Amino acid sequence: MWGQIVNFTAGHRSAPFQLHCMHESGKTKLWGGRFQKPTDPVFEAFGRSLESDKRLVMHDLRACLAHIVMLTEQGVLKAETAEPLSLALHEILRELEQGAEVVGDDEDIHSWVERVLQEKVGPSASSIRLGRSRNDLVVTDFRLYVMEACDEMVQRLRGLQHVLHRRAGEDLTTCLPGYTHLQRAQPVLLAHHLLAHFWAFERDVRRFLSCREEADCCILGAGALAGSSWPVDPEISARELGFSRILDNSLDGVSDRDFALQFLFCCASCAIHLSRLSEELVLWSSTEFGFVRLDDAWSTGSSLMPQKKNPDPAELIRGKTGLFVGNLVDLLTNLKALPLAYNRDLQQDKPPVFRSKEELAACLEVMTGTLDSLHFKTETMYEAALDRGLLITDLADSLVRNGLAFAEAHHLAGRSVDQTSELDPEARRRVEEAWAQLSLETALNNRSHPGAAGLKSVQRQLAKAERLISEQPPHL
Repeated sequence: MWGQIVNFTAGHRSAPFQLHCMHESGKTKLWGGRFQKPTDPVFEAFGRSLESDKRLVMHDLRACLAHIVMLTEQGVLKAETAEPLSLALHEILRELEQGAEVVGDDEDIHSWVERVLQEKVGPSASSIRLGRSRNDLVVTDFRLYVMEACDEMVQRLRGLQHVLHRRAGEDLTTCLPGYTHLQRAQPVLLAHHLLAHFWAFERDVRRFLSCREEADCCILGAGALAGSSWPVDPEISARELGFSRILDNSLDGVSDRDFALQFLFCCASCAIHLSRLSEELVLWSSTEFGFVRLDDAWSTGSSLMPQKKNPDPAELIRGKTGLFVGNLVDLLTNLKALPLAYNRDLQQDKPPVFRSKEELAACLEVMTGTLDSLHFKTETMYEAALDRGLLITDLADSLVRNGLAFAEAHHLAGRSVDQTSELDPEARRRVEEAWAQLSLETALNNRSHPGAAGLKSVQRQLAKAERLISEQPPHL
């Protein structure tokens, strides 16, 4: 296990080494040539980012391998130098895949990779820096991370959508009040309500796919800011790493973080949708609504009150929403007024993305499990939907069909809520005749056009939703 004594046998070295050993400052750093004294330990710790950016290790190793291929094809590295480097990097990848950990007091993940590589092949490890800077390398790593994160978010969203689609299709008869201003408004099918959340998450899917396209650009070749005097070919690096396009401008390449901002916005938007759904679960599970009951496996109790069953999954998701919004503001503020090209401020670009990705993955998983096991109390929903107030809009429409102007019909329908006895005889007759034509079922059946809350519309939605969740993006 890395972090303990590990014996690497590739290359000319075979002696064990300690991955978390201390290093003499200025000798193992990638930049210490002109410095005459070591970094102050306080500043050394303050500037270290390994604990955060170790999440990029697999991408960093892949980028190093791609860079070696490019340097070899371009004649910069000879095969006898490139082959041991590639073999050693592949060995590190295998160790990581088998559970090894990134541990050390290295400055960043790039320093860690080169140190471990040097332990395996000796001084030739520094050849991976030819024609490359940490500036273009880290953006490449970061873009690969965001692309992978977008793929994961799409898959997790599809899982949640699958549950919403299944639960909606289970019951095409149950109806409940739809609400505006948290006041009962008009009747809707339960399936229609669940599908409303499906379509919100579908927009999130499209946003993450768009974000993936934004991140899909190879920046290797930008160097520190101006490119390289070596004959680098970004097209080769892009081919090796699976990027669909390459940089247009080296200054922009190393400083652009729009893809990270877009990812954070996607996460924040998705978190808002999860929070809205969570709020409904909190309300619906209360005694006052009584529309749902959470499964025991997806709820908690009280340490004092034995009768309590609390919707903690929904409340926790709702409570995390500020984190996603804050992460977006964090990076927006970081990027404001940064001059071209690279500035150390950009070391802080990745933690907000890492936090949002990891927290959103957990939120989506928890919401999927909660909805999958949720019990809908359909009788309570139907009883609430029998509230005649939900049909007042239909009453006004019926009065218009019977010859009244809409303004008058709206007025009479409004008066009929609790003042029917105060209407004059003719108005009362019109209202009573209109009521005779209304029922909860007819109100829903009349709403059959695309997007409406009636059965035919819901059936069309279910069919379209099924097609969407069965589709896979071309790159997956």
